[in-house]
Amino acid sequence: MSSAFDRKTEKINRREERARKEQQEKRRIRIIAVTVIVIFALLVAGALVINSKFIRRSVTAITIGGVNFSAAEFDYFYNNAYNEYSQYMNTNLGDYAASYLPVEGQSHSSQIQNFETGETWADYFINYTIDQISGMVKYYNAAMAAGYELPDEARASIDDEIAMYRLYAELYQYPSLDAFLQQNVGTYMNEKCLRNVIDFAITATTYSQHIHDSFTYSQGELDGYYSENRDSLDSFTYRYFLVKSETVTRDDYESDEEYDEVNEAALAEAREFASLILQGVVTEEDFIDAAREYSEADYADPDSTLRVYPGSWLGSSTYGPWMQEEGRQFGDVTTSDISTGTYVVFFIDRDANEYVMPEMRQILIQRSEVNADDYLDGEYDPEYIEAVENSDPEAWARAQTVMDLFIEGGATEEKLIELMADNSDDTTEGGLYKEITRNSANNKMVPEIENWLFAPERKIGDYALIRTEAYGYHLVYFMGYGERYRDFLADDALREGDYTAWEESLAPVEAVKQWAFKFTSH
Repeated sequence: MSSAFDRKTEKINRREERARKEQQEKRRIRIIAVTVIVIFALLVAGALVINSKFIRRSVTAITIGGVNFSAAEFDYFYNNAYNEYSQYMNTNLGDYAASYLPVEGQSHSSQIQNFETGETWADYFINYTIDQISGMVKYYNAAMAAGYELPDEARASIDDEIAMYRLYAELYQYPSLDAFLQQNVGTYMNEKCLRNVIDFAITATTYSQHIHDSFTYSQGELDGYYSENRDSLDSFTYRYFLVKSETVTRDDYESDEEYDEVNEAALAEAREFASLILQGVVTEEDFIDAAREYSEADYADPDSTLRVYPGSWLGSSTYGPWMQEEGRQFGDVTTSDISTGTYVVFFIDRDANEYVMPEMRQILIQRSEVNADDYLDGEYDPEYIEAVENSDPEAWARAQTVMDLFIEGGATEEKLIELMADNSDDTTEGGLYKEITRNSANNKMVPEIENWLFAPERKIGDYALIRTEAYGYHLVYFMGYGERYRDFLADDALREGDYTAWEESLAPVEAVKQWAFKFTSH
């Protein structure tokens, strides 16, 4: 009985154990299935996030000097860097610029910029962008450390810039500001992201300008700097032209010695001819005639040999030290050798820049623009010449009307400002010009207006309607005088030195790319 009972009990136990194991296996399978489903869901969600704009706007792609930038924010600066570089190349190289720029319509990462290193255009502009941002980060970090707060005007400029983008979005009928930004600024840009980068950039640049403007100098410091650096700060007026030596080509000679001998002989001949020219020069008119006789094509214009340069521009020129010698007088002449010939130089004047710089406002009435390309024979086309001539009377009539309104309104500065809104073609804010210097050769002011401003009888409140060959008609109003030009130059030099020292004192920054940098677009 007992044996039979035991066998029955054992059988029952085995059946229960098997059921328990089957139950455990079913539970394990359910857990695995649920886990797989959860992991799959997470992968799907992750893929959706990665392929969305969220990660590009919100996750740090690169950290520079402790400041984090998302992929969208970095792309903003990248595009700015590319556009700045492209504009510079197009301005300076013209039709040749395309050879030094990536091909439009193709990704920068697919185009080689340096075939020796294999660097792509994307590599080049990424490094260029990091350098630019790093400079701003230095300013930004310094501003934060100093507890700097943006002035109200700077804060308003952030809102103004956002408002400008919003205006463009409405003007071009985009459904939203974000849609406009993503089409024209960056694929993943939105208003929040744009505000972040503008706030960062304006804080950095405003603080650096604040530091630049914060330095002050006493009159004694300005005078002391001038005394030590007058050769660089004074202005020099002179005439010169180059007597060219005969071109000698190295490939035409078997040895360096033979080439050097022939080249030196050519230079000696130019030097001798230049000295011979100076023997006939007594007056400035003599010099002008000598230059014209040497090369009618190059020096037909009497002003073609005339230069008015600050001493700092003379730099390492071979004749600069001669011009800066004490006791140099009008009419002094010399020759000065360079590798391609000999300069003939006529000294006119050294100006210590003691004058006070005038200030003025103007209303500009330009002649109607006439494009020579619109005419069959260009600038020689009779119809073009007639159109140019007709544009002047039209401008004169407009200018005279504005002049009459100005006088009727009391001929005051306030009336001039009032008339600007509807009548001036000048894009300068308020038509205001300060720190005006003499000598239009330095491109500070057109000569017709410069002559009027620096007339000895000029006084505050004077006005005139002046015609200039370059622009048209200018209703100018004399406001008075600013600072002495010599002091301005000394202040500028001292300020730049102190500002550079401040820049160099800023802590260096390091750029660290994060995993999300791969989501930048280039």
